[in-house]
Amino acid sequence: MNISTIDKIKLRAIACTVPEHVIDNKRFAVEHFTEDMTGTLQALGVLRRHTCINRETTALTLGVESAKRLFSEINYDPSNIGAIVFVTLTPDSLMPNNASAAHFLLGLPANCAAFDINHACSGYTYGLWVSSMICANIRKDVLLLDADTNSYYAAVKDKSTGLLFGDAGSASLICYNEEVPQTNFCFFTDAEKRDALTLPGFGFKYPLTDDSLKFKTREDGSIRRDIDMFMDGENVFSYVVSKVPKQVKNLLNEIEMEPEEYKALVLHQANAFMLRQMARKIGFDKTQLPFSIQEYGNTSSVSIPLTIASNKEVWGFDGLCLLVGMGAGLSTGIVSVDLSSLEYAKVFQGEF
Repeated sequence: MNISTIDKIKLRAIACTVPEHVIDNKRFAVEHFTEDMTGTLQALGVLRRHTCINRETTALTLGVESAKRLFSEINYDPSNIGAIVFVTLTPDSLMPNNASAAHFLLGLPANCAAFDINHACSGYTYGLWVSSMICANIRKDVLLLDADTNSYYAAVKDKSTGLLFGDAGSASLICYNEEVPQTNFCFFTDAEKRDALTLPGFGFKYPLTDDSLKFKTREDGSIRRDIDMFMDGENVFSYVVSKVPKQVKNLLNEIEMEPEEYKALVLHQANAFMLRQMARKIGFDKTQLPFSIQEYGNTSSVSIPLTIASNKEVWGFDGLCLLVGMGAGLSTGIVSVDLSSLEYAKVFQGEF
């Protein structure tokens, strides 16, 4: 097992941003599907979703707004930032990257690295890993932005995705600190089934055409465009429930930790039934499992910081926490981190 151990870095603050516009999923299901979707909704656990209604709002908008909120709330001087990392699967453009645009909009120093990470469900764990390595190396603060506008590419009449996805952005501040306990990272990839969750209509292999913009009825009765998100729910579920718990347990064995030593198991908010199955198989109690999916839906990799921020006041997270991102790739990212030094975490709403 490949474990990356990083010393002397802390996650100091998190600010998240979601649109004010809310979709009531029960009403949405009645409006868009002919059959009764009650059972599906119960399994998903998605009661409401926050989605953008202004198409000028992008992942960049949500990430930058989150960073501005963070700076303001903790009275932070952005001239201390040495690098900015932007995790997104829905960038404004392929070139230049979102990080460069955010660097300009936030007025960050010129001697500052800026780059994107293209990832989905496990993206926050990758972003936190890369940001932590940079922070430990240059001993300057790193700004990690993570944002996606998933609803733009989830067809409303697609049974696999239409009820699931919301939009959100986050900003996390990673700082160098001599006194913080070490953080352990571990990653897995099962790329043979990478097409189980995909945006097939984008990229140079699949040039945009008139045909790819047309809504088409699929074999399962769903209606979506070629540019919309496709999810093979069965294969994703199988990977997450059968393989990810073993990966997590192997990491815990390697670092000689037990589930009861953790304050919380913060999982990517894929669907509620899946998360409970995972927690049980890993050996975590339901009292260690915070949720945000009931209010925000699946917000891709933003779901981990969003779950922390939306539950900070009640849960505290003042100790060891296990963060697990899993899904698209198919991939898993696991982080064992002490969040005692997390000074601030909050969710904001805006007119997007």
